[in-house]
Amino acid sequence: MLGILPVRFEYRTSLSPKRLARKLDHDLVEHRPTVNIMSQGRFMRAHKFESCFYGCRTAADSFQVFHHQAKKRDGGTTGFFGKIVADGSGSLITGSFRKPVYTYVFAVVWTLAILLIALMAAGMREFAAAGAFAGVWAVGAFMMFWDNKRPIVRAFLENLPPADKGSGETEGEP
Repeated sequence: MLGILPVRFEYRTSLSPKRLARKLDHDLVEHRPTVNIMSQGRFMRAHKFESCFYGCRTAADSFQVFHHQAKKRDGGTTGFFGKIVADGSGSLITGSFRKPVYTYVFAVVWTLAILLIALMAAGMREFAAAGAFAGVWAVGAFMMFWDNKRPIVRAFLENLPPADKGSGETEGEP
């Protein structure tokens, strides 16, 4: 499925916000994805032979989670951008699955560059070249927005201890 638009997600867990934040700090490899592709490349090379979940807490109640697969250069993949909200006896994780901002920026630059080249080719009456560049754009756009990480990151979040289903009921009530 193409991951162009953000997809909302909520999950209740029995962990307190503080314990959930500590668990995320413990389970995630610390790395904050940035527009700087050099730092992303260094991270991918450092974890070349291991699959891991990486991300960071951007504030006391905000965090990001991504997945890196061994032997892949998957820096612009879908991740989860969420918040931790106190919810009675536990926490509520709210947020959305989306691509990092730099993926969208690169997609706009890619589209404009290929569109310019295709229009120049069409202006020179090279319609075969213009069609070829349109095909290159379509393949590139498909590769940039292909979404195969959302189920993996979602499984990571759903692996957190769930909230008690009967937390508000007394014993003996149906």
